[in-house]
Amino acid sequence: MQLEYDSPNLVQRFLLVLFYYQTTRYKPWKESNPPASPQGSATANFCYQPHPTTGEATVQIWGDQWLSASHECKWAGIICEAVESEERTVVELRLYWNDLNGPLPWEITRLPLLRFLRLNNNMLTGALPTGLFSKKAGVALESLALYSNQFSGTIPAEWVASLLEGSGKLTLLTLNRNTLTGTIPSELGLLSLNTISLKDNSLTGSLPEELFKQSSLQVLYLGRNDLTGTLPSEIGLLANLEYLNLNFTQISGTLPSEIGLANQLVKLELSNTNMQGTIPEELYTGLYLRFLYLDGCNFTGTISASLGLLTNLEELHLTNNNIHGTIPNEIVAVTKLEQLLVGGNDLSGTVPVSFCQTRYAEKGNSLKVVADCLPNPETGVPAIQCACCTSCCNEAGLCFAT
Repeated sequence: MQLEYDSPNLVQRFLLVLFYYQTTRYKPWKESNPPASPQGSATANFCYQPHPTTGEATVQIWGDQWLSASHECKWAGIICEAVESEERTVVELRLYWNDLNGPLPWEITRLPLLRFLRLNNNMLTGALPTGLFSKKAGVALESLALYSNQFSGTIPAEWVASLLEGSGKLTLLTLNRNTLTGTIPSELGLLSLNTISLKDNSLTGSLPEELFKQSSLQVLYLGRNDLTGTLPSEIGLLANLEYLNLNFTQISGTLPSEIGLANQLVKLELSNTNMQGTIPEELYTGLYLRFLYLDGCNFTGTISASLGLLTNLEELHLTNNNIHGTIPNEIVAVTKLEQLLVGGNDLSGTVPVSFCQTRYAEKGNSLKVVADCLPNPETGVPAIQCACCTSCCNEAGLCFAT
């Protein structure tokens, strides 16, 4: 662009060029590399927006190739805003699914108005840069999405210290599906985050109680780590919590009754943990759950008749616990239920016939019901009578489609 020393976008353009070379250390990007020649076309088909459920790339984002002669705000994956007159300033980098590789250059946060840094689903390696939120970095970063990369090491304590000093307004932190180690910094609980996603790493230690004192927290994903300890009663302080995931961790103890105070909870995932004891009555009476996953634990007791109060429930997974008794008739009131998985318990009796009739008529092939309805090899009588089971299990935990 033949910029002069006093060009308003000189530093911005330099930082983006530095970012390009630092993230092509081992191979080019998948899309939007520099033109093959100065006369080459600047237009490039760029990276993709992942599907919110499957994660598959679905929506193409178009833009100019990086390092081409066009203004850097036209380069693919860069979102700018006009700030004071016609000057265009970078506010977002959206570069997921594009084979970015090598260490993440922290200097990119020197872009003074960068609010959203979305570099997920790449091949970035090394430690998380400690200077990402330093005073020399930008002060506007609100969203940091670095999930599905190859980052290692610990979550830098410097991040929290800098954020508490006012260097940033971070509300979303997603670092899941990396190889991070160490403990979860308790100081994260001092921030005003609404999303913390650290699942699918190798984090250790207990759940910091400070995390459960953030009234702003809406999403807390910590599953598939080596976390220990218990779920603290402070869970009831998260009045805005909608999603809690602790699947495949080593947390133990009972499910605190205070969870009923988190009355915005939509999805609770505690599968394959060491949790035990009875399911508190408050879980049925205080929440508007749509998804409840408690399978593969050590829960005991019975399924409460209060289950019928969860009228928004769509999926209930209770397999492989030590729950006894019968399936309450009140389950008929859960009209949105599509998945009822209760195999691998000590239940007896019948899946209510009226439930089978109405759910099958409404849900058809989308209905999934799993229970211990295979005949006992000695008596020939199944533990559960079920007219609508899609899979039947036996005492050994083997299940077969019906």
